[in-house]
Amino acid sequence: MSAAAPPLPPAESLAAALLLALADEAAVSDRPVSLPRLGKRLQAGASVLLRELALMGSSRIGPRAGPGWVVVEQDGERWLVRLTPAGTEVAARIGAGTDGASSAR
Repeated sequence: MSAAAPPLPPAESLAAALLLALADEAAVSDRPVSLPRLGKRLQAGASVLLRELALMGSSRIGPRAGPGWVVVEQDGERWLVRLTPAGTEVAARIGAGTDGASSAR
């Protein structure tokens, strides 16, 4: 991991919950997860999730690019989300409670 890696999100944040939920889903299937499925699991609306996911992807928002933890894609009218290798690593670190993040779940 490079020295310029973004910090971990707090364990109780929506970003951490999304990473852990996506990691759980990836452990069962290699298919992307639908936005409605994530919303039901995390009890959050699609617009809330999309805003958070936009910050977690690799797109530029302002002067810097996001951390590249997730990829959001549209298949017809369905929004699908998957972890990148970097996201998988961060989810594992959050789940293990490393780098100051606690695994209070």
